[in-house]
Amino acid sequence: MKEQQKPLQLVYFAGEGIFSPVLDSQVLMPLRLLGRHAPHIRRHILFLTSHRYRKQETIAPRQEQIRRMLEGVQIQFRYRPVLGLPVQAPIWAHLLRRALAAWRLPSNEPVVVHCRGTSTGAAAARLKRRDGRLRLLVDVRGDVSDEIRRNKRLRWYGWMLPKNYPRTALRAADGLNTVTARLAARLDELGILPGEVPRIVVGCCADTQRFYFDPAERARRRRELGLEDKFVVCYCGALQYWQKPDALAEAFAAIRHEMPDAHMLVISREPEALYTQLAQRGVPEEAVTARSVGHDEVAPHMMAADVALLLRDDIPTNQVASPVKFAEYLRCGLPVILTPYIGDFGVLIQEEGVGEAVTLPLDRTQLTAGTRRLRQRLEQEGESFRQRCSEVAAARLSWDGRLPQLVDLYHKLAAAEQGGGS
Repeated sequence: MKEQQKPLQLVYFAGEGIFSPVLDSQVLMPLRLLGRHAPHIRRHILFLTSHRYRKQETIAPRQEQIRRMLEGVQIQFRYRPVLGLPVQAPIWAHLLRRALAAWRLPSNEPVVVHCRGTSTGAAAARLKRRDGRLRLLVDVRGDVSDEIRRNKRLRWYGWMLPKNYPRTALRAADGLNTVTARLAARLDELGILPGEVPRIVVGCCADTQRFYFDPAERARRRRELGLEDKFVVCYCGALQYWQKPDALAEAFAAIRHEMPDAHMLVISREPEALYTQLAQRGVPEEAVTARSVGHDEVAPHMMAADVALLLRDDIPTNQVASPVKFAEYLRCGLPVILTPYIGDFGVLIQEEGVGEAVTLPLDRTQLTAGTRRLRQRLEQEGESFRQRCSEVAAARLSWDGRLPQLVDLYHKLAAAEQGGGS
């Protein structure tokens, strides 16, 4: 125990910028909680944000918001050039070196660098060749080669660089996290997993303080929204094409055809795409309620619903993904109707009985049968079923439950001799 309480230098390396929609829940929140779970860990973070934000008025308030949220964390904000340049890894490595120098970290102590994604991992791998203090935890977030968009002017680099980042990063890794077990298996199939380094699986987790289930709050919100006598189907989040607004609309239209009291609750800042799809399927406006709310109001609004939708295409990106929306739905007491090939969630709903699986293209019979089963359980078990969903999320998909794994891995890396290849 005393050995684990020795100060440990941790540098979190985030390359997606400070406006990423998942930054608060998946970077800032766990770093903040880490200060309470393991106060002996000296926390530092380097943010790389696109140059296009440099002159925007939103940059300074956002940086100040992050500083307030990460009290006690040493922070560096740097600008990065356009993604995909052939010199990206050396530039990012230079920015990391400058941040390490600015923090004046001890020259004789190991520094654990938590690399969020293989792009930051590939950059840190370059610096590790010259800096013997560095121990790299490569946190693989998804299937990079499937997600990359082709740029006509940078077509070759746009394909080759992301393809090589995982190999470069993982060769130098001293430890590995993947957001799903399926992602680890995918990397294993490709033959690029590091050898005998410690590995964990910690996906996108929910903050149990912000997301929770409260029967009294649920009743109050349903009264406030006029949904007391409705069977409420929820969707929360952005509505880009990969979030399947067409499939969401098709699903709700099918549910409402079988259950005339069904009502859709949309919690989003951009509901227009879904409104359009719903109208095309004959869903009347009065059957839909849309709300754009602040972070603190998301969970109370979710609680007003009965079930939630999470639908994705069966493609490599989604097969290894871990969207935090699933954990947040469950934590708020909502069983989830989802496509079963989203990361490890199909297995989880089978094991825990907290949802129903449907495939795309939608089979209306399959969908409505699964929805009826959930509705029957909600009618029979009431708050106990909702509480069960919330408890599953707290046990398996929360930062409170998963941070100890990360802390243990940080200590293993700090105690190990420098490993990984060059």
